[in-house]
Amino acid sequence: MKMLLGVSAVLSLVSATAWAEPMYGVLMVVKGSVKVQNVNKQLTEAKVGGKVGEGDTVITAADSRAKIVMSDRNVINVNPDTQIQIAKYENDAASGKKNVEMNLLQGKVRNNVEQTYDGEKNKFLIKTPTAVAGVRGTQFLAGFDIKTKMTSIVTFKGAVTLASVGANGTLGPSVTVKKGQMTTAAPDKAPEPPKNLPKEDMKKMDGESVASMSTKDQKTESGEQKRDMASEGEAKTAPPEEPKMRMTDKGDLDPKPIPAAVGATPTPPPSVAPPKIQPTVTPIQNRNTNTKLNIVPIVPN
Repeated sequence: MKMLLGVSAVLSLVSATAWAEPMYGVLMVVKGSVKVQNVNKQLTEAKVGGKVGEGDTVITAADSRAKIVMSDRNVINVNPDTQIQIAKYENDAASGKKNVEMNLLQGKVRNNVEQTYDGEKNKFLIKTPTAVAGVRGTQFLAGFDIKTKMTSIVTFKGAVTLASVGANGTLGPSVTVKKGQMTTAAPDKAPEPPKNLPKEDMKKMDGESVASMSTKDQKTESGEQKRDMASEGEAKTAPPEEPKMRMTDKGDLDPKPIPAAVGATPTPPPSVAPPKIQPTVTPIQNRNTNTKLNIVPIVPN
């Protein structure tokens, strides 16, 4: 959205204080055929680094995935053969009000909800044609089977409340799905009581629901890194280049003083012990006593 100058800019600033600010997400992983459909039903190919926001629908084909990191750090992993619409995504920093609604039209989405929602003033909802899931800050997998119209919830962390939706749009009874549990909801029926899942099944679902590089891509990248490291090692261990021979002249053989660097303290010459001074003996003759006196100067050591 481009911002207009002048009066429009002032109105934008005023409206920002009155309503919650729409957020946006960035596509961090795009694998296979992934498209983004805007509110005008226009389709574009999804690309890493592309933005998605309110009204956009992310559509993945079979064996295709996408990961969206929202600007408030919530993460949406779109699984294969899925359609998820970001119906509403607001976050008002001034008032603290947050409101998120996503429509799961088909398939599965893994949500890592980093923000905290109280379920009243602040809401994070995942809606399907037959149920509504509300979270407060958790990690879970929501699914909707377009053939059976069944909604499913698997909770990896925290808790998720799931309520069925009646034919007239009213909410029916709800259940709370805690960590390590799952439930399903059929049309016009209350959700099944949550049941505990084996740790092996939870671990498998946890790994399969996150969009990341495939094992093949990881091996390829690892192989490229190893080749790069090997090339670098070869370069470091390569034999040094032999010095080039040249003619010498008399000036090369004569020692020359090395000039000191600018600003450096001159190196004092090596200390040389002073030559020893041999004392000179001066004889003095005493004529009266006929004796001799030798005068010897004292020489410091």
